[in-house]
Amino acid sequence: MKLTMEQIFQGENEIIIRYREMNKTLQTLVEIVHGKSRKIVASENEKMIFLLPEEILYIENVDGTTFAYTFDHVFKLSQTLKILTEIYSERGFFRCSKSMILNIYKISNLKSEPYSRIRATMENGEQVIISRKYSGRLRQILQEGYQDE
Repeated sequence: MKLTMEQIFQGENEIIIRYREMNKTLQTLVEIVHGKSRKIVASENEKMIFLLPEEILYIENVDGTTFAYTFDHVFKLSQTLKILTEIYSERGFFRCSKSMILNIYKISNLKSEPYSRIRATMENGEQVIISRKYSGRLRQILQEGYQDE
């Protein structure tokens, strides 16, 4: 996919999308541009906060409580991992273990580990292990994403 950006000094901002065939990536982009992006309801210190999925590095379930991790904050969520995976899988969220969902767009690098596991280093430097049960699916997602472009 080719990206062209041009800074203008007058007039209204404009986004033009040229495509041969609409795909999931383009559809998600259109939703974001139109402001139809679903926000995730979270709480921090008894305050309710709305998070954009793009802000989240990973989501983890600890002792029955779901937490969303951003670059430098942790938020409590009321949704289950199963529901979040269903809703946000097209936005790059991937089930990487029984208790964790990973935003593949926030991965800095990947490293193979013994027993078919994968170590993912996130943008904030944290490391997450992708279990062997889910590592094949990650490889498939990455390959399909490459072909989608």
